[in-house]
Amino acid sequence: MPPRIPKLKLPTRPLEPLREIVRGGRERLEEAGSDIRSIAEEFHGGTPDMTSTTQDTIKAPEIEPQSHTSSPGVSTEETIAYQKRELGKQLLLLQNHLEQGCRIPPTTGEPCDCCSPRHTVTIEALALETYGITGDPIYQDLAKWAEEIERKTTIPEIESGRHNYGEDAVEARKYRKKLLGSESLGALLSPSEHNQIAERATKMVEEEEL
Repeated sequence: MPPRIPKLKLPTRPLEPLREIVRGGRERLEEAGSDIRSIAEEFHGGTPDMTSTTQDTIKAPEIEPQSHTSSPGVSTEETIAYQKRELGKQLLLLQNHLEQGCRIPPTTGEPCDCCSPRHTVTIEALALETYGITGDPIYQDLAKWAEEIERKTTIPEIESGRHNYGEDAVEARKYRKKLLGSESLGALLSPSEHNQIAERATKMVEEEEL
């Protein structure tokens, strides 16, 4: 015979403990509300409105949205110049990869991800960020161009052989010249980097004269 399951003896009023918890919680809530109203009265002076709720008595502080300002010590012009140099560097790298057909080794090698999404996504992001600062439509155009190049330089598209990446490399060079005013690699350097190079050159000349 299977063992007999003993009958469980349930309490006569099973919900009473739960009711006690609810009643106790209400009492503590009322006491807390009274304390909060007393504190508010001490701070503001006067009799608080007893008909208002606790949420009405103490209002959350209002937070104003932060304005978009430049970092301390950095002007907007310096920020834009920095953005242009970073875009120029990415465009130069993309130009080189496009000239090589986005393949390793160049032209005849295996398709690689060196063009998309590495440089194209970075160019698009930097261009849109700079457009937000300047409002210059050239950055919008550059972002759209980078998005187009991204679609054209996926591995399946490279393997298809239907794109002339040499023409795209020329466009990358043109954008770099438009942004920096020059195709010179020196245009990619910041003023401080130019100074460092000049100091090193001067030091080398002085050492040779000794």
